Parts: sequence; C-alpha cells; structure tokens
Amino acid sequence: MITVHARFHSHFKELASTSEDSFLIEVPTVSEFAKCICDKYGARMRAMLIDPKTDDLNERGTMFVNEKGMRVSAEDTLEDGETITFLVGIAGG
Repeated sequence: MITVHARFHSHFKELASTSEDSFLIEVPTVSEFAKCICDKYGARMRAMLIDPKTDDLNERGTMFVNEKGMRVSAEDTLEDGETITFLVGIAGG
C-alpha cells in the first residue's frame, strides 16, 4: 500500500469540504486513487471527477496535475507520498 495526497481546489474543495486529504491505496494508479476519492466523498464528487460516458477521468473543464504540474491520466502510476492536485480549468486567455 502507498499513501497518496490530494489537494482540492474550487468545486472539488467545496465537495470535499477540505483543501487536502490523504488516501492509502493498494494499486498505485490514478484510477484507483480516483475510486477512493469517489468512495469517500460520494456521488457529487464522482459526477465531477469521472466522465459518465467513458468511466475515465473527466477532462472537460477539470484538470488533475502532479507535483511537477503535469496532467495525469487514469492509467498513470503513482509514487508513495505523491500529491495530485484537482482543479477546475479556466477558459480564456
């Protein structure tokens, strides 16, 4: 098992009622991490985090980035102690 940390911003923070949380996961993948988050925070978090058409991470209007600021995808492997940040994307420029 590994420990992975989550940083929640914007709507994710509202749904979780916290800006940070930590999870013990058995399978060190982003998809397993997302499942743990949905299990803990419920259907509203799942609706924000998971695309119902693909059952993959929702990439429309949301971003999930690692400590290096790079996007992560469901199949990516996580390291013990890693932090993933959950953001709502902003359009424009």
